[in-house]
Amino acid sequence: MKPIATDTYNFERLMTDGYTYVDKTAVLYPLINKSIGSQFFLSRPRRFGKSLLVSTFKSIFQGRRDLFKGLAIDSLEYGWKTYPVLHLDMGSMQAPTVEQFEEKLLNQLMSLSKELDVDVEKSAIPSIVFTRLCEALAAKSPHGQFVMLVDEYDKPLLGTLNTPEVIKFRDALKSFYSVIKTKESLMRFTFITGISKFSKVSIFSDLNNLIDISMSAQFATLLGYTHDEVKKFFPDWIEKLAKSLGVSAEEAFGEIVKWYDGYRFEENSEPVINPVSLGLCLRDSKFKTYWSSTAVPTFLVDLLKKRPLNLQLVGIDESTLDAYEPTALNPVTLLYQTGYLTISGFRQRGTQRTYSLDFPNMEVRNSFNTSLARGYVNIDENHLGSLQNRCIDALYDDRLDVFFETLKIFFANIPYDISSRAPEETYQAVFCAILYFIGVGVTSEVRTNEGRIDAVMETPDHVYVMEFKRDKSAAEAMAQIKEKKYYEKFLGSGKKITLIGVSFDSDKRTIAEWVVEKVERAK
Repeated sequence: MKPIATDTYNFERLMTDGYTYVDKTAVLYPLINKSIGSQFFLSRPRRFGKSLLVSTFKSIFQGRRDLFKGLAIDSLEYGWKTYPVLHLDMGSMQAPTVEQFEEKLLNQLMSLSKELDVDVEKSAIPSIVFTRLCEALAAKSPHGQFVMLVDEYDKPLLGTLNTPEVIKFRDALKSFYSVIKTKESLMRFTFITGISKFSKVSIFSDLNNLIDISMSAQFATLLGYTHDEVKKFFPDWIEKLAKSLGVSAEEAFGEIVKWYDGYRFEENSEPVINPVSLGLCLRDSKFKTYWSSTAVPTFLVDLLKKRPLNLQLVGIDESTLDAYEPTALNPVTLLYQTGYLTISGFRQRGTQRTYSLDFPNMEVRNSFNTSLARGYVNIDENHLGSLQNRCIDALYDDRLDVFFETLKIFFANIPYDISSRAPEETYQAVFCAILYFIGVGVTSEVRTNEGRIDAVMETPDHVYVMEFKRDKSAAEAMAQIKEKKYYEKFLGSGKKITLIGVSFDSDKRTIAEWVVEKVERAK
């Protein structure tokens, strides 16, 4: 059983050290053979294999055919010419000020000139040094061209979003990246990748030569793993996971799909599984929220606290997913590009193209709501643990009065004002976020043949079906559950079923009342 690399994204190391490599070379082949162009841009969430892809391109253009023996590209028509490769890793370029960023960038450029064995006269201006380096590499190349790879192009800017420094960083990066356009003729191949896709009026205003493949059907599975790929390349690991859990391999794979699948980067494309989360899950033989290390940006949490969103979105315009301006942030755009939301549906009427968005999977939903709830709740960490345990114990023991009274403590410790005009969905979003934070398994907007259930909580023995109302009675919420027969969906689960109607008081900004009814099974 080949090992899984969870701490390296270097293609050469993966191949020489015998790690599992999911062969994507047939998918990337059209990018390198000049059939559709030679300069590309790809946006994907972090922890999705972008750095490994960049490293793979590097080995290809260095002519390292030996590393690709047995892979798809080895049997395809390709010349394996060797080019100087300028690999800019912008991930380490974050800094609090533009001046510090430019100093770091200059140091990286000069270090790369030594590594690539070209003489470049130093300057205080990064774009000048970059220009000189491009010219020197092309002059050194036997083909008169070099290869340009930029990984995490947007990392220096992302750390300054929603700060006064963002404009300075935007302008500095625009000036720097504009060199790629001016030296286009010297580049055999250009590939730029990052998380965000900024609008043409900002960083990329001068880079209209780049082919954006971020939402291309042809390359929708270039990063991430399809179901067939997981089954082909990780069968022994899935068996190991299944044995650890005491389930069948098929059941284990089903859990993998539930936890880590669901990313769709084009409306008709096959969904893909997060490669890093999958690797960690198989390594540890454990399902957990590995995405939790990817915290929601603080400024985005602050924005969503003021205006909570129901993140099962419909009717989203194509331009919303396409790009944004760093000085005019759209939370929906940012959530999509960072991987918290993905394409769940699509509709075209005439020339109008609109998308539906949703969380891709359980891992991301858990991570998002935990981060959001941490922004909501201002409770001492020592006290927090006891409240969390009290909530979970009460739910598992079916002591719902204790459960809801404890939840009211969380609402009382939300240090911001929910507007009295906030819709019912706002309270629902806050409620569900707090439950995720506590560690209670909850699913919102559960579909039935009669409509959507606001929320469902499950324990090993119990299903709780919940409906929310704002400034209306809990009895009205209960009446809707019973009228729509939301509980019927769970009659075959073998679990006890409890119906809960919840009312929120917009003046007091908390849970006002709740009513509970047990579902009596037919004998």
